[in-house]
Amino acid sequence: MANQYFTQHQVDLLEKWAGQKSVKNNPEQDADYDELKRAYNIVGEWAEEVKTQLFPDGYVKIRRSPVNQGGNFFSYLWAKIYPTKDAPTSLAYTVHLSTDDFGVKIDSINSPHLESPMTSLRGDYDNSPIFKGLSLPDGISLTFDELVAWSVNAIRNFTLSYDDVASKLNLITGDAEIRDPKVKDYAIKGTSLNQILYGPPGTGKTYHTIQVSVEAAEPTFVWETRAELKAKYVELVESKRIQFVTFHQSYGYEEFVEGLSAKVTANEQINYVVKDGIFKSISRSAKENLEDSQKDQHKLDQEQKFELALDEFKQAIMETETEGFPLTDACSITSIEDSGFRYGGSWGSSPIMKFEDLKTLYLDGVTTRQEIKKNPSVSGLAKQHASYFIRALKQIQKRTPTVLSATAQRHKQNYVLVIDEINRGNISKIFGELITLIEPSKRSGAEEALEVVLPQSGARLAVPDNLYIIGTMNTADRSLAMMDTALRRRFDFKEMMPDSSLLAGSVIDGIDLQKLLDTLNQRIEILYDREHTLGHAFFMGVQKFDDLLSVFQNKIIPLLEEYFFEDWEKIRLVLADNQKEETLQFVTRKEQSSDELTKLFGRNHQLDGYGEAVIKYTLAEESALVWKDPNAYKGIYQSLSSKADTNEQAYENTEDVS
Repeated sequence: MANQYFTQHQVDLLEKWAGQKSVKNNPEQDADYDELKRAYNIVGEWAEEVKTQLFPDGYVKIRRSPVNQGGNFFSYLWAKIYPTKDAPTSLAYTVHLSTDDFGVKIDSINSPHLESPMTSLRGDYDNSPIFKGLSLPDGISLTFDELVAWSVNAIRNFTLSYDDVASKLNLITGDAEIRDPKVKDYAIKGTSLNQILYGPPGTGKTYHTIQVSVEAAEPTFVWETRAELKAKYVELVESKRIQFVTFHQSYGYEEFVEGLSAKVTANEQINYVVKDGIFKSISRSAKENLEDSQKDQHKLDQEQKFELALDEFKQAIMETETEGFPLTDACSITSIEDSGFRYGGSWGSSPIMKFEDLKTLYLDGVTTRQEIKKNPSVSGLAKQHASYFIRALKQIQKRTPTVLSATAQRHKQNYVLVIDEINRGNISKIFGELITLIEPSKRSGAEEALEVVLPQSGARLAVPDNLYIIGTMNTADRSLAMMDTALRRRFDFKEMMPDSSLLAGSVIDGIDLQKLLDTLNQRIEILYDREHTLGHAFFMGVQKFDDLLSVFQNKIIPLLEEYFFEDWEKIRLVLADNQKEETLQFVTRKEQSSDELTKLFGRNHQLDGYGEAVIKYTLAEESALVWKDPNAYKGIYQSLSSKADTNEQAYENTEDVS
């Protein structure tokens, strides 16, 4: 238990130095730095105690330095709490002390692509489902135990759990569980390298993507229950063998393959760096696995040593309390990027020392600057700046582990890229020249294998044969016939239509959901087409009458309005309102009299010219009784059969009379 607690002085220091540069040999700053480190230690104890009470199987990660890698003071002190050992590293509970408040929340970690959806999930701070704040005066007035108790209570009262957030961010993805255990096999037999599941909304395309992607990634995996399948899916997502992306109208080549990203350096200059997109990243991972599966044990051991030594060096850089990690008197490593170390000096520019070059030099056993200049496998930058590269290389070499855990021979593994809503993106714009490379005959290792030189990085890229691409397509957004021809030629397509048999036996207040769905879809197919029918998933979660009411008001009616462009007469036909008495109609129809039109528009309006009636359609208010009357829903599928029975009975009566 902590023997000390936060002080107002520490809060004042946090505000005093926020954003300012850490300067060497500054007595005032040195003293304040030590005090802020003491505050950071308390943050660590705070996080550990919350973890102990709420997540005994979890763990805490904390930086403990009040200065960032660029040498600037933070405006906050924080720690991450992961609820379990295998929790996604990109999502954590956090506790913080900032210049504004004390706080606890669920937040994304080092994942720029999650910032926008996290902001949407968090919403307004005052009413957030995943954040709770405490004013500085109120927080300072507490004891350590009281702060921990407040934090534990706040987290317990979050209206979204960690799993809820992880699922919404597709870190552990999957739709609501289907009540009926019957799950159809929608995977294309033989698992095509490129396949698309397509159909109307609500037919379970995203739901069944879990099954298809697991079968592609692990063809030999066998499961008994849906829970086992989802657990395997989560495991593969965590290991990045399955990755997920959603296409939209503004999505482009820069996000999918590679693009330029602007970054401000420590000396406040703007540099443009190449940022890998998800397709380039997963293609590289699949290719590396393919190559690793063909390597001997000695080479695998050497690569493992390099990775461990590199991690140690990265940690040393992050723990450096000075501005940058010096390589020479004139040059320092200023930050750690995804692809390498950014370094610079008095010359102004800040190039990147690529890990790929350092790995090549390490594996080749290079020890001198001259050897770098003669090495044909490294970049021109490595040769030009050999003095800096050799200094960094020696830092890695001296951290080489003496004892190495056994390295298992790596086997070929499959990787899967899931593209949700693939038809909503501009395929030519997103894939660019790579659309050819995804063909099975053009993948690396095939007889007609191709590779391209990427425009921004100049790197060569080929698509390996252990990368599967699975897309989903909503035919209500765009017909299959309207799909990009190049895409259609390179993918296998699996149709997924509404399956009302999954609703067999589902009766809510006398309303047969299977008959209801079948009848609605028969009418939609005649009035529009089969690609705009309603999926069974709309009704899968209906457990009580209020659920059905909500589905109709919030999903089905708005969808019908969109399908028929507010042609209310057709919507009435779909809902059988033309066959029901007025009290059971969701959309009522009233013919406007000449007097009513004159009252509204004056004389000579000519709205009822040529004998045409003017019709007014009214959708029932949400509070109207019709929504709460089971007979209004039964009437959708009973009306025709009832009339047929009545007509048949009338015919029989006529025969009797004659």
